[in-house]
Amino acid sequence: MISLRATSNSISAVAEANGVSASTLRLWEQHGLLSPAKTARGHRRYGLRDLLRIRDIRRLREVRGFNLAAIQTLIAPEDGAAAQQDSSGSSLGQRLLTLRRRKGFTLRDVRQRTGLAPSFVSSIERGVSEPTVATLKKLTECYGTTVAALTARRVTRDDKIIRAGEYRLLPPLGPGIQVEQLAEGALMMDCQRWTLDANSASQGPYAHEGEEFIHLLMGQFFITLHGRERYELRAGDSMYFKSTILHSWTNPGPGQTVLLWINTPPTF
Repeated sequence: MISLRATSNSISAVAEANGVSASTLRLWEQHGLLSPAKTARGHRRYGLRDLLRIRDIRRLREVRGFNLAAIQTLIAPEDGAAAQQDSSGSSLGQRLLTLRRRKGFTLRDVRQRTGLAPSFVSSIERGVSEPTVATLKKLTECYGTTVAALTARRVTRDDKIIRAGEYRLLPPLGPGIQVEQLAEGALMMDCQRWTLDANSASQGPYAHEGEEFIHLLMGQFFITLHGRERYELRAGDSMYFKSTILHSWTNPGPGQTVLLWINTPPTF
């Protein structure tokens, strides 16, 4: 049972009252999901707002089965965490550098976890190289976040409608790839429009939690599942599959491809 009461608001008392471990609460704090007040000696003190967030996080974890990366996109970060994200700079490379440093990872640590060369990761952080979709997915998973969360803006109003021409463009995910965010905020679905130039591709397979839906608006699109099942989609075709399946894709050309791509929960 999730409790909003505790005889003490210390981390041990709150953990026991809510059926989680103190280390779990610290982990959630590291992911920016909690930001309890601290005494002069550094002891955490949890208020009602923190207890409500613990309840929400547990519900998403236990009832919906979401991982922390998905939960990050569903509930707004605490003010302190949001300020840290805003201070990371506008470029994708700067944000990745901030995330790596916040995790305490060296470039060698990242290589061990992702297989990416330290020099390549460094060049991405410095804005010299652009990551492919598959590379960016490896990095965000390494840092405990998602591509959507990494590039998300802070929503300060109720954006039920986004007018034509006002969609937010994600940072480049590779040559010839443009991604527009069709919905903003703490959503259960990540809704995007992808525009792919001829011969643009994911440059490798990737996978994540959830399920996804693709509807092709224009052009043609090849997608490979499990490394061996190849499907060809043309304008008007749709496809639905589990995101946990390794998938890679390409626009074989000769023209441009436009498609709607929806992930749920937003773990891409």
